[in-house]
Amino acid sequence: MIQMNRKLLGLTLAAGVATFLIVGVVVTELLQSRIEFSLLVGLPVGVVAGATAAGLVAWGTNRGAPAGRRRLATAFGTFGAGFLVVVVAGSLLHIGTGTSIVIGVGVGSAVAVASYLRATGETLDQTTR
Repeated sequence: MIQMNRKLLGLTLAAGVATFLIVGVVVTELLQSRIEFSLLVGLPVGVVAGATAAGLVAWGTNRGAPAGRRRLATAFGTFGAGFLVVVVAGSLLHIGTGTSIVIGVGVGSAVAVASYLRATGETLDQTTR
């Protein structure tokens, strides 16, 4: 059974929402020239990708998971958090959506690499100690 605390829940939600946004926008833009209502394809694909990403982060940060999987899942969750911070800041500062997404992917990637290198693979849930 997967036990969640606030940090794990935040990482899981951040990974899911970030994946939904990135995949939804990319699929919509790629199909825009071929399908008139490409958003109707991009949204469901983004939802499936986001739900899958959130599930994988929750599964990867499970207490019984190997240390390498926990490190990778934590890094993916921190990517989502970094990405969302930049996208929200970009919308508040009236930077273009495309620019915010590109900068968000860069910042999210840097945060994910730093998180992966810094992580020890221990569980994030410290309630049993």
